[in-house]
Amino acid sequence: MKIIEDSCQKIGHQWLIPYPWKRDPKELPNNEVQAKKKLEATEGRLSRTPGHAAAHDRQMMEMTEIQFARKLTKQELETFKGPVHYIAHHQIVRPEKTTPIRIVFNSSASFQGHRLNDYWMKGPDLLNSLFGVTL
Repeated sequence: MKIIEDSCQKIGHQWLIPYPWKRDPKELPNNEVQAKKKLEATEGRLSRTPGHAAAHDRQMMEMTEIQFARKLTKQELETFKGPVHYIAHHQIVRPEKTTPIRIVFNSSASFQGHRLNDYWMKGPDLLNSLFGVTL
């Protein structure tokens, strides 16, 4: 928690909090091929259910609007010199909810024995214990 607190910077009205790496991210392999295959599988599933595809598209647009995600420019893609490791996503379908589709990013996916989650420090568990809640 101390590492995260010490690395926070306020820029304008937003906070910048870098990832707390415990391993050098340059060791991560480029998993573009795997990520594209997962994207194609997701697109295939969504093409069979137009309602889910529309909900998925709305959520992706919302992520762009709130600046959680953005499309990189061609120049950014061509000039970036750092490590590249994609985080694939898929949807969880819960028809009984008001938002039937929830997008989930899978940073625990393995590629050539590497998982992004293994490269990040673990933060403190901020959830209450089940035992404490029941007492």
